[in-house]
Amino acid sequence: MAHDESHDIPFAVPGAPAPTVGRYDVNGCRLYAEVRGTGPSLLIIGAASDDAEMFRPIAERLAGFTVVTWDPRGTGRSSREGWPCDSHAHADDAAALLNGLGLAPAAIFGASAGGIVAVRLAVRHPDLVRRVLVYEPGFFRTTDAGTALLASVTLAVREHLRDHPDDWLGALAVVARAAARDQAADRDGSNDDGGRGPLDAPPGLEWYIERGAALAENFIRDDLPRTEESVDGAALRATQADLHFASGSDSPQVFREIAKALTALRRRPGTADPREPDRVAGASHLAYLTPDPIAHYIRARCLPVRPVD
Repeated sequence: MAHDESHDIPFAVPGAPAPTVGRYDVNGCRLYAEVRGTGPSLLIIGAASDDAEMFRPIAERLAGFTVVTWDPRGTGRSSREGWPCDSHAHADDAAALLNGLGLAPAAIFGASAGGIVAVRLAVRHPDLVRRVLVYEPGFFRTTDAGTALLASVTLAVREHLRDHPDDWLGALAVVARAAARDQAADRDGSNDDGGRGPLDAPPGLEWYIERGAALAENFIRDDLPRTEESVDGAALRATQADLHFASGSDSPQVFREIAKALTALRRRPGTADPREPDRVAGASHLAYLTPDPIAHYIRARCLPVRPVD
């Protein structure tokens, strides 16, 4: 979809300037990326089932930054050479993209499976990052609840694809139902979500439902396997990158627990590393569905403070 065809995106900012659009040869593939605004550079990393258009409303709210959004390898308008791939390859793509644009070092915001890539980027290329915000990364093996959820989802998807080969949309529905059941099991009554699961868009946001359906294969073949990856605690503590883990106030408990566990795993004695993950008030797991609180959080954490004269 061309940029000028995306005027119906929910939450888009009316009259926002159009981005500079480019396609960049990176590590054997061609990546589609959009650059908008001026100021300190910021790269937004989504999942393989998230393209640049889905994060457009967040990017448009970040005046004062040079914001880069992109279609990861294998997604949307980017090419598929070497895809599917693991988070290390996606991180190397992000590093090459930043270098190619001349925007390093940059602040990083990575969400969901994109948060896994953000962690890899911080570990593999710490010189290219200024601050890394990791929002609800899918490192499910970090906690017991996450490990159990991943096992049940993976088994259900495997059985579905055995009976319905290449039915990516059906497999995505299997994941969504499992996630909704898990959220219902730990719901404490604090969130009035109408029974929706963490992968479901609220009524009136059919654009995101259609977008997610179009990228179902990417979710099943890239995002889901990525959540089976483990995080190396020693490498997490060794990187000099400025890392902050975060979760949304309206997100499932499993993601809040993962953010807490990773914060503890990262924390190095005698440093200013956070003791607790950031909590983003009003935000849900799908960051692009709550662009205002997410943009506010990014701005508060990443916009440099001007010195007092």
